[in-house]
Amino acid sequence: MKKKLGIIQVLAILIIGIMIGAFAERSHVFGYADNTPIIPNGTYKTTNTENWEKITVNGTKMSNKAGSAIVVDNRFTTKNRGRLVITSSHAGNRSRSYYIAKIKEGWRISPIINGKPDHKSNFIIYAN
Repeated sequence: MKKKLGIIQVLAILIIGIMIGAFAERSHVFGYADNTPIIPNGTYKTTNTENWEKITVNGTKMSNKAGSAIVVDNRFTTKNRGRLVITSSHAGNRSRSYYIAKIKEGWRISPIINGKPDHKSNFIIYAN
């Protein structure tokens, strides 16, 4: 004799599956599916002593000692890593890409040179 699942059992399985999926998405088990910014809006101090000594991120704009820039991409790619792409608002098609790793103190920023992160010239942005 074959056992068939009743309608209530199928509904119970669907509801449990939806609850597990919602919990996994909410706690970002599989990473970030939305465009959550990795560096939120605010003013931050860094370990860099040049133009990036203090930065301000405000939505799609970023400013530092040297001037302002437009944020093209500021999002997570995995659960605790992401990318930051900024472009100059004055110098034409000049953009810079950075690899970001979330650490306890804030974020470790490494410039991307020739397609690879340059960890020798990285610096830290401190969370407030």
